[in-house]
Amino acid sequence: MDAHENRIDLPQWETLPDIGLYMDQVITLMERTFRPFLPGAEITKSMVNNYVKVALIKRPDGKRYDREHLALLIMIGVLKQALSLESIAQVLAYLCEEGVQSGYARFVEDVRAISERMDSGTLGDLPEAPQARAARASVTAAVYTIHARRLLISLREEKN
Repeated sequence: MDAHENRIDLPQWETLPDIGLYMDQVITLMERTFRPFLPGAEITKSMVNNYVKVALIKRPDGKRYDREHLALLIMIGVLKQALSLESIAQVLAYLCEEGVQSGYARFVEDVRAISERMDSGTLGDLPEAPQARAARASVTAAVYTIHARRLLISLREEKN
């Protein structure tokens, strides 16, 4: 692995499609988003439907999913690497208390910052507020789990 393979680059809000996507398009977009840093990750129609059922994401407008849906699905996809759906709901409620767009921007920034600090070998100090510490620790857990899985895959591939 080269020095920057730990970095997880998530799409910025502005680069997420601003038109409604049908389920098959959502699944394709999520697979393309996760593939570079989480090989073998899968998101299925039933998973998305379950996230709607348990109110992690709102019901689609007709059968179309908007930017908010996509942002939430990306956050869920990362966080589910380390957290239960109940814990994810808690983290998302905190991150998105001022709206999904601002919560997603904070999430993307946290993932980027943690990924960069992983490259340098340090995570630095966590914020002071308990909710912010909990959210940052949750993102940290997800990123470290992704990193560990990638290392294990790499080790398995080296054996073969």
